Amino acid sequence: MNFVFNLDNVVCTPAKGIRFGIIDYIEHCRPIEDTVIFMKWLVERGHTITIWCERPNDLAVKLGTESWLKLNQIPYDRLLFDRPLHMVNVDETPSHAKFYKHLGDLGIVAEMYEEWKNERQRKSSEFSGQENKH
Repeated sequence: MNFVFNLDNVVCTPAKGIRFGIIDYIEHCRPIEDTVIFMKWLVERGHTITIWCERPNDLAVKLGTESWLKLNQIPYDRLLFDRPLHMVNVDETPSHAKFYKHLGDLGIVAEMYEEWKNERQRKSSEFSGQENKH
């Protein structure tokens, strides 16, 4: 399995103040011990670790983060940047989300899809009503 971990507040204490080209704050991060031990356990059992962080996709930040991960012996197979804040993960066709709404964010997707369908139907009815008047 591929386990996707957020970096700040999950794998390590948050790096406050990171911006493009500024990496001074990375060195103040500390590993969160239970998470790191769990990640190593997953790797020992053949699982893949992806770290998807909210840090900017900037070369200086990337190199600083990779250096910090190596220094603190954090296992990972892939490191991704620019994770969106407050994201809703859509991993099913929206029209089918209602069948899987108990999984992940698909309940939100199902609700939004129904809202969109109702709005579309209402607009279509309004448009049909206007055509009939002409």
